[in-house]
Amino acid sequence: MEKEKTYGVWAERSGASMFGYAAAWCKEDGKPLEFDTEKMAQDYAAEMNGKTTANVHYYAREKEPEPGAVRKTAAQEELDARAPSQTVPRNEAAEKLNEIPGRQLRAEPEPMVEIRSAVHSNYAGMVAMLDADNRVYLGKEECYHFAGDQPAYYDNSGGSLCFVTDRADMYYFLYGDGWAHTQEEMLGHGLTADQYAEFARLQHGVLRQFEVQRELRFAGQPFQAQENYLRNAELYEEGQTGNYNMMDGRLDNEPPERPDLTDGQTWEEIRELAPETLPEETGEKPSLMERLKAGCPEYEEGKNVPAFPERER
Repeated sequence: MEKEKTYGVWAERSGASMFGYAAAWCKEDGKPLEFDTEKMAQDYAAEMNGKTTANVHYYAREKEPEPGAVRKTAAQEELDARAPSQTVPRNEAAEKLNEIPGRQLRAEPEPMVEIRSAVHSNYAGMVAMLDADNRVYLGKEECYHFAGDQPAYYDNSGGSLCFVTDRADMYYFLYGDGWAHTQEEMLGHGLTADQYAEFARLQHGVLRQFEVQRELRFAGQPFQAQENYLRNAELYEEGQTGNYNMMDGRLDNEPPERPDLTDGQTWEEIRELAPETLPEETGEKPSLMERLKAGCPEYEEGKNVPAFPERER
């Protein structure tokens, strides 16, 4: 009789991570996680790979059963599939209240929060972190713990963990010097105007309580809220063509057309009908200053006024 197989999910962190290489079986509530079938393990690994960073990967593998392990059976999987329809209906108003940046997601803070990615942030004494559900936090460096092949965690027994946002893409705005391209150029290199707007909102909200020790920059320039950097770029680009009447937040406006005052008449027709409106064809055209002087006889008289007498000492 063939021996019944047991499967698990093997997690590996590459040496490219700031925390170095590590590998271990996935656990649930601190106990090894085991599956009855290879497909169940593969589904779990695929779900975890969809949440992780490029430095961490999950694999479904056959393993030896361990005492005290959390066993996932086919019957349990069917029960889990039916569970959503049997749960209490969602309270969207309460969920929205819990999403306010800077507040804990739960009424009672979790004493230990599992962290899957962490890095020294741009804020003094704070670590930027992603938890297992891809929520972004800032916390004190001394409360973050990582040892060997054990999952990293944050000791939140003192309630110091600060929820920033549930948008994982904001994690990359909390650390590092920034980008070599300008904000406008980065709109074509992976960033979006929506991300800029969200980071600006966080800067004026939850992030104001932290001391900035390194400023996020774009091509050497500090981050600007979208409406500011777009207006500055527009003032420069469209101002070169005298197109200030088209300040509408876009850089693709054409300069206004000059009105046609000739009513469609050609040069020859104008010369024949109204030659006085055309510049003289011979000789140099007098400058505006010369014409003003010619019409002001006081100017010639003013040139004969004696010099101002020297002050006596």
